[in-house]
Amino acid sequence: MAPQANVEVENDSGEGAVSERDILAQQIETPLPKVNYFQLFRYATKKDLSIIAVSVFCAIVAGAITPMPALMTALLVGSIQESWARGGDDQSTRQELARYTVYFVYLFIGELVTCYIATVGFIRTGIVLSSRIREKYLAAVLRQNIAFFDNMGAGEITTHITADANLIRDGISEKASIAVQCSSAVITAFIIGFIRDWKLTLILASSPICIGIVLGVGGMLSTKYHQRWLGEMAEAGNVAEEAFAAVRTVMGLNAQSELASRLDGYLARAERWSIWVRAISGSLVGSIYAILYLACGLGFWMGSRYLVNGTTSFVDIMAIILAIVTGIFCLCGIIPPVQVFAVATAAASRLYGTIDRKPSLPVESRLEKTFDHISGHIELRNVKHVYPSRPDVVVLDNLSLEIESGKTTAIVGPSGSGKSTIIELLERFYDPLGGDILLDGHKMSEMSPSWLRQHTSLVEQSPVLFSTTIFENIRYGLTGTPQENTGEEELRELVFNACRIANAHEFISKFPDGYDTLVGEAGVMLSGGQRQRISIARALIRNPKILLLDEATSALDSTSEASVQAAIDGASQGRTTVIVAHRLSTIKSADKIIVLAGGRLIEQGTHEELLQVDGMYSKLAKTQTVDLADNGIQAAKAPIEEFDNRDDHGKHATEKDFSSVPGHSSTFRTDKDALESLNRPRNEYGIWTLLGFVTSLHKDCTSLMSLGFLLSVQTGAAAPVQAVFVSKCLTALARPPAEYGQLRSEINLWAGMHVVLAFVQLLACTAQGTVLGKCTEKLIRHVTGQSFLTLLNKKMAFFDMTENGVGALVSFLGTEPSSVAGMGCNAVGTYIMALTTLIGAVSASIAVGWKLGLVGLSTIPVLVVCGFLRIRVMAQLEDRLRKRYQEGAVLASEAVSSIRTVKFLNREHTVTATFHSQLAEQNSQSIRASLTSGALFAFSHSASMLCTALTLWYGGTLVISGEYSLFQFILSHTTINICGDTAGQLFSNSPDLAKAIGSATRLKALFRPLPQDYSGHAEARPLLEGNIKFQDVHFTYPTRPERQILKGLDLDILKGKYVALVGPSGCGKSTITALLERFYHPAAGVITMDDMNISSLDLRAYRDQVALVNQEPMLFQGTIRENLTLGLSENSVPQEELEKACKDAYILEFIQSLPLGFDTICGGKGNNFSGGQKQRLSIARALLRHPRVLLLDEVTSALDSEAQREVQVALDEAAKERTTITIAHRLSAIQNADVIYFLEDGVIVESGTHADLIRKKGKYFALSSLQNL
Repeated sequence: MAPQANVEVENDSGEGAVSERDILAQQIETPLPKVNYFQLFRYATKKDLSIIAVSVFCAIVAGAITPMPALMTALLVGSIQESWARGGDDQSTRQELARYTVYFVYLFIGELVTCYIATVGFIRTGIVLSSRIREKYLAAVLRQNIAFFDNMGAGEITTHITADANLIRDGISEKASIAVQCSSAVITAFIIGFIRDWKLTLILASSPICIGIVLGVGGMLSTKYHQRWLGEMAEAGNVAEEAFAAVRTVMGLNAQSELASRLDGYLARAERWSIWVRAISGSLVGSIYAILYLACGLGFWMGSRYLVNGTTSFVDIMAIILAIVTGIFCLCGIIPPVQVFAVATAAASRLYGTIDRKPSLPVESRLEKTFDHISGHIELRNVKHVYPSRPDVVVLDNLSLEIESGKTTAIVGPSGSGKSTIIELLERFYDPLGGDILLDGHKMSEMSPSWLRQHTSLVEQSPVLFSTTIFENIRYGLTGTPQENTGEEELRELVFNACRIANAHEFISKFPDGYDTLVGEAGVMLSGGQRQRISIARALIRNPKILLLDEATSALDSTSEASVQAAIDGASQGRTTVIVAHRLSTIKSADKIIVLAGGRLIEQGTHEELLQVDGMYSKLAKTQTVDLADNGIQAAKAPIEEFDNRDDHGKHATEKDFSSVPGHSSTFRTDKDALESLNRPRNEYGIWTLLGFVTSLHKDCTSLMSLGFLLSVQTGAAAPVQAVFVSKCLTALARPPAEYGQLRSEINLWAGMHVVLAFVQLLACTAQGTVLGKCTEKLIRHVTGQSFLTLLNKKMAFFDMTENGVGALVSFLGTEPSSVAGMGCNAVGTYIMALTTLIGAVSASIAVGWKLGLVGLSTIPVLVVCGFLRIRVMAQLEDRLRKRYQEGAVLASEAVSSIRTVKFLNREHTVTATFHSQLAEQNSQSIRASLTSGALFAFSHSASMLCTALTLWYGGTLVISGEYSLFQFILSHTTINICGDTAGQLFSNSPDLAKAIGSATRLKALFRPLPQDYSGHAEARPLLEGNIKFQDVHFTYPTRPERQILKGLDLDILKGKYVALVGPSGCGKSTITALLERFYHPAAGVITMDDMNISSLDLRAYRDQVALVNQEPMLFQGTIRENLTLGLSENSVPQEELEKACKDAYILEFIQSLPLGFDTICGGKGNNFSGGQKQRLSIARALLRHPRVLLLDEVTSALDSEAQREVQVALDEAAKERTTITIAHRLSAIQNADVIYFLEDGVIVESGTHADLIRKKGKYFALSSLQNL
């Protein structure tokens, strides 16, 4: 591949030259727009806006009611003060007391009704609009060009669609209602103040201005740091998604700890930004409390001057100060919502950036309707292509070729020559950087991609199935075609016919559930060959005009390949077929064969013509001939029928079948314990058990926690102390004119004490927020990392469960650790503050006036009961929302992980429709649940009115009767109100606590100790030699116990031997490697290595000596160097050793040709490289480990013939030093094996060397006959 020159091209409008790099950059960049709060409602309908309007109105009314008790209290206390000053019982005062008490009941009813409507309305808004944003985001993601996904992984997208959408929901639900209520309360408080005394109120008006400035600066900084936090968390989500998607590779490489460290790197940076956010939050709270106390001190000091001067009254001062204090407290109540708003807008910026992004490939085209018929003639004219993620590498270099209509054209060449790139261009996953691609004489760039894909079918090298039934997977092939909406019976017949053509009907029919068999995530429940045949059936069912086959038969055994190839040859008649293949046996009958190298056309012609040229094709053909002659025995074609009509999995055994196995009735084992869902923990735990569990996670922060809790006590004590100051000031202001001198002296003292308290509280809150915030972020980081590592160490059966799919696991990591912080030290600090305030207030109230104190305290249990009930309802609501959103995350993750398959099947609309139906069902249930939650919240919020009415009435009665002094009454009443407010504050956090309880339960279940062999603490850690023995091994997959895979397998492999396993798809070959990697345990029988049961060996030490290269190679985001050394210490691998491993895998020359060499970024899942390049990198990664046992599962299936020959030489050489077990469909790759075992129905039916098996003329011989070119 040649390096790319950064040339300039004319744009379509002719307005000037545009840099190629700019064109490429536009395909992957996503700008982040600035989003204000009101844009969170951009998808609200008229109905939504009407509900929001009603909710806002009710919230305004509810907020306006909030400061009214301050005015009522001042008027009532004024009357009581006058009665107290007169020194006797006053009947008119008692009547006035009763009248004001009734007013409080009216206020309670008004607050209850309006608060309920506002709360329910906003909760409904949050649920509906956040769901709509999720839908818009997913639809926008699926609409993007493929290059977009080169820089954004499925994990990042899943994080956005779950965590970020949840943040938006928080920002437009009950928090919005609280913000409106608080804002209304502040405005009403100042209206009351200006009516009573405008001069004093004007002086105190400086306090909300100061608070506004503080909130503005703090909010701006919070948004800035939270944006950075979101970016790091999205990257962490990508690491997690890649790891879970390639969990077998991760386990085989012992890379769990290294990937956890990589994840922790992102988490550490996220922690740093989040600590800043929490420190700012603490300083905001401290600043507002300081401003509040300074305002109180200033109000009493200036009020006393006006009172002495005769320009105001005691009632006016009390009404103004109590109203303003209430308003400022409400202003403080705006802080949490404002922080949530800032976070929500930051999250919306990321979502809206994608929603508003215009894909580089148009969705519609003006030429779409002009094609009544497609003949399928394709022409590439001077095509140049560069992948946006690798702008320095030219993949196709001025390529011109012609694909004739109705003919079969094959494209061959070495890995990385551009074969698969042509398929991607024909599917319009990309548009070429230069030149044109024509279909029937029209430019493809002017056609709608979705319309074009309706007339083409693609079978990929690594087939992708969706997590549903076999029937639905094949039915997806009809998406966008006229047959999509045909009747069920006719639809099934179409599916059956497609499967018969693809040689899949028979093995599907033998499944217990037939076509309704669930295939698992990405088709994991099926073998590679079965997935490939289903994928072919899916392609053929739509009867396409153009059929694209990218290594379509690479995962099939020779018999299935021959049968399917015959079907493909038949299906190719009358349509344009483009085949990319490494096995030349599959393209001999092609009408034209095109040979590529370095992105250029080297040769073209028929099979016979190219063989005569003695060029590159001829050399490739010579490397693929299987030697069938031995000792004079001539090759003879064995009948294909000998291998037909087999059940891919043998008989369907159940657990009872093992009871009849001699000697194994008592040794039957199963991995059922591994079948554990994250959503359904088996144990329920008490609140104290969970609290102890969460506390144990803080063990590294003991000193900081202790300091934070002491600061919490200090900040919590401020409220009852200030209540004493306020009571002293009000009592002083109630003095008669004759005592004004003493009044000024006392006011100066207590106003000064307010100033001292303000600065102490500012420092305490800032320190407390920073210290406990740091502890909380360390908790989130620790829990996230520990959860990730624990999940990666789960048994493989855990990952086989559909509900534990990649999307669900990424969603779990993105939500549960943050939610459990609701029981962390920051939350505990809040509760300590509240309890300190409660204890201080109770103590002061009872100490000063025990009668009124006890009466007031009797109302607290009502608030407590309401709070607890609300916690329970909110827990159920949050759990329901979490589960449903997690289901949506699974769907989104699957769609994005398989984005190429989704696009060429035109499934974008069906995916979004399914996503919509999932959310719609949950929305209605959640909204109904919010009716109960809203009622409890409204009652607990407004019940304080009744508490105030009771204490005022009883306290006033005691003062009027002369039993209490005015100071006793004011202090006791004030502290009781603090108790009510504190109880409300405690339960205002109930949603967070409800989520935390559920998350802690799931995390505690997750963190249960692992079995010994999975924990890395088994005793045996010997250096292995590689003698392997299977003794009467039976096996069923835990998720499919009714289907027996291995049926008493006996296998003996000596150290240092090169052993090959062959046989039809589904016979148990890959299961043997899975058992040797200890992904599963045998159900019965024993597997030993060097006469030691492998289950008794330390798992990590064991896997260090066993290397596996899978059929579908998996690379991770990061550099080539990081991928090769994954699971090893990168610094411990010398460059010379790294280069040797790559040279042995025949990938070194390619790496050195790249501008950045070993530091080249691989892209998500290695998408920057071809299948063959990824496979050779995987082989190099395995060789770098110097394993004692090397397991090769179809490692050369993705390689071209020349690369296969070269790699095979390297593998043959590497096999001399170790035990090697290889699985292969290409028999040319295993002719040199010491022993070849032929498996069928889970047992060995033939064994011997290649020559021995050829002489036997049995099943192996018949298989060999099919592959001779």
